[in-house]
Amino acid sequence: MKTKKFLAAFVIVLMFTVSCAYANVTEQQALSDQRIAPYVEVTKQQGASLLPGRYAHVKEIMSRVNTAEKINAASSLIIEVGQFDSESNAYPSNFDIYGENLAPCYITFDASGAVPIMRTYVAGEGDEYEMVAEDFAVVMPEGGNKYAWLLGSTETGEVRYMFPLNDAWFPDDWYEEDWQCADGSQISLDDGVISSNGQALGTYVISDNRIAIKDAAGNRDVIYCIYNPDNETLVMTFTSGPNGMGENAGVFTEMEDAPKPQTPPTPPTPQKPKGPVFKAPKPKQPTAPSKTDSQGFPKFPGPAAPQASLEGVWQAMLNGQQLVMQFQGNNYYLWLNGQPAEMGTFQRNGNVLSGVISNTGKPFRNTVNVDPSGSSFTLTDSNGVGITYYKVQ
Repeated sequence: MKTKKFLAAFVIVLMFTVSCAYANVTEQQALSDQRIAPYVEVTKQQGASLLPGRYAHVKEIMSRVNTAEKINAASSLIIEVGQFDSESNAYPSNFDIYGENLAPCYITFDASGAVPIMRTYVAGEGDEYEMVAEDFAVVMPEGGNKYAWLLGSTETGEVRYMFPLNDAWFPDDWYEEDWQCADGSQISLDDGVISSNGQALGTYVISDNRIAIKDAAGNRDVIYCIYNPDNETLVMTFTSGPNGMGENAGVFTEMEDAPKPQTPPTPPTPQKPKGPVFKAPKPKQPTAPSKTDSQGFPKFPGPAAPQASLEGVWQAMLNGQQLVMQFQGNNYYLWLNGQPAEMGTFQRNGNVLSGVISNTGKPFRNTVNVDPSGSSFTLTDSNGVGITYYKVQ
């Protein structure tokens, strides 16, 4: 199966759960649903302008408290809707599936009928696109930039939601708290360290509504979240659970006097930033970072032996500020004045450096020119701005 076909099929599984309760839902049936009817007119007026954006996808997922019930919770899918394209008469979009490639698609929005309709198309054979979803769609505004979309399948009647990944739903530090679920589960997220019932589990990095976790053994996992700032509850979706439980979700509320980690990791002491070093000081043995700080960064790198490739530690000065860059395998880390600023993964193909910024989930594509001596390289971004880095000896 081709990659694009696999991704499209995977997205369909995420978005739709087969239901025998409905068959070809009519507009009249949709209008009789009080989750839809009150928002039809405002959707016809504002829906087209509100649609572009980046959304967390929410569907029914098995409750970890009562496995016989389902609750609305975030899936592993993020839907990114671009600005309207008049040439295609659609919204160029992407399905962002964590751990997979982006799956491009097109979304159309038709508000001419009794109930607005949203249709999703993925690439088929040749230049044709195949419709994989058709939904009654209404936007539910709550004032300002706080709103959500309700999607009801015209085929099955199943309802899903799209929550904008903006400050209205995910304000600063929405995740940083001690949380407890009705099943007794406890999770604490504090300064990059995740713990449960007083036991440190590892470190975490936030990307959109995703909490990417790494334990001491290097194992990785992801928790998908929806936060309700009105009642300060956090719905977390887990890929696995106790006693062989598969995908499950729970509603977590803030708790007081949560047990603190018994043996919290000791953050490293960052070195004092220095000016650019262009002359090689007395060589020292390379120091392989083994500890990580609270943001998942390796310990601020010490001097490294010169190498002909990008592997190693480099530094530059930009507008009076010190930049330190480390390349390690297919990972990179960037410090600004001694403080972690950015991290991500990359691939190098000749003089093209491309990858994804882990902090934000945004892809990048830059040009890199390495001096034949291996002592410096110039990194030029898509705007034509170049920065020259020098090898730290």
